Amino acid sequence: MERNYNVFEKNKTSLWILFILSIVFLAIGAWTSAYESMLVAASTLILTLIALQKKDSLYIPPLFIVLLTAVMILVQISNRLGSGFEVLDIASDVLIGMFTCILGLMMLLAILRSSPEFDMEHPFFISFSAFCIGTAVSLFLVMVNFWIEELSGGSENALRSFIVSMTFSMLGSLVTAAAFYFNRHNGLFEHTLNRFIKDNADVLGVQDRAKKEIIKEIEEGESSKLEFKSTLRTNLKTGEKDPRMERAVLKTIVAFLNSRGGTLLIGVADDGTILGVDLASFENSKDKFGLHLNNLIKTQIGSEFLPFLSFTMVDFDDKSVMRVACQISDRPVFLTDGKEQIFYVRSGPSTIDLHGMELLYYANHNFGKNLKKHSP
Repeated sequence: MERNYNVFEKNKTSLWILFILSIVFLAIGAWTSAYESMLVAASTLILTLIALQKKDSLYIPPLFIVLLTAVMILVQISNRLGSGFEVLDIASDVLIGMFTCILGLMMLLAILRSSPEFDMEHPFFISFSAFCIGTAVSLFLVMVNFWIEELSGGSENALRSFIVSMTFSMLGSLVTAAAFYFNRHNGLFEHTLNRFIKDNADVLGVQDRAKKEIIKEIEEGESSKLEFKSTLRTNLKTGEKDPRMERAVLKTIVAFLNSRGGTLLIGVADDGTILGVDLASFENSKDKFGLHLNNLIKTQIGSEFLPFLSFTMVDFDDKSVMRVACQISDRPVFLTDGKEQIFYVRSGPSTIDLHGMELLYYANHNFGKNLKKHSP
């Protein structure tokens, strides 16, 4: 309850910061006739007021606030310095494109998160859609700004300014969409978009949809594309940390990557009983649990395979289940065991290892041309 209260307070704080910034820049924009800044500030003010009316507050990523502030400051400076500083106009247009594209990504991920692995399987669709949303919103802002200037007297270079603004706004959206496509699981996006979805899970209904998805999977039972694991590293019989538990989880992940993909539910017994993940061995921290699993995959499978995996922690009252959605890998995946590297695949509801000619035949048959592409 205390943690939820802290998250609620953090969300409220971020919204109030946006609210105050919007009013300040709206007033400054009106005073200096910086219409573009006024449009961005007014749009943000309306969205913030709507969010503040909700019972559960939305968490706004700091990057979003920083970009918004940078856009409005640049527009103000550019407006004060005049047309001799075109580089500032270009910079503000690029930032507007980035800002609107991130807004598009937040909207898309919030909607599509009902299928936890969707963003892993359709990165191009999401990147392209976010680019389109960013371009459309930028077009609206630039077009309204164009007509305000026209009606208030205009300038000889109004049309040129319109085209230049749209060109660089689209460039900003394109750069952001491309960055998301190539680096969606790490760095900046990990701490902005993924944090946005995680901290707003209840508000966006993500948790409810994810719970229904997991319950449905449990009812279907284990199969070639679904497996349950009771624990990540604690042996439930002895209560002690046991490396064999970790290896069992990693074996399943490798097998899914090498086969047709699949879903691993950690914290669910073989009979479908929800036990919850062993958070006690991670100081009751979900973040530490996720970090440990991530490090295991990096060191024993390979960080290059993280883009094929999607992790979702779902709460069931006082218990939590980790859902690991695995895509099909485009190359053979091995599990490192000391000096050995072992190749696992799925065979019905079981995981088996392949050696010798079986391994060669399977790799050639399933990965074909990609073997040469990824060979050292």
